[in-house]
Amino acid sequence: QNQHCRNMMRMVNKNKALYGPGPLARRPAGGIGAMPPLRGLVTCAVQGGVVSLLGGFAYLVLVGNPGMKKIDDYYKANPTR
Repeated sequence: QNQHCRNMMRMVNKNKALYGPGPLARRPAGGIGAMPPLRGLVTCAVQGGVVSLLGGFAYLVLVGNPGMKKIDDYYKANPTR
């Protein structure tokens, strides 16, 4: 039974087309994937936040705020007493 366990351990990562030559050889050459895990996570989160803020600001400048425009138009047409 011990021989069977050793054989199972040797079967891991035998398909080089799927898994490559080994777990350490699959690291990207650069970018977020090559960073240490915590630094990569923080970098990814910061970049996502910056992109979302820029996208929201661009939407606000280009489209405006349609919900607030409707509310303002309603109160212009129906002033409070």
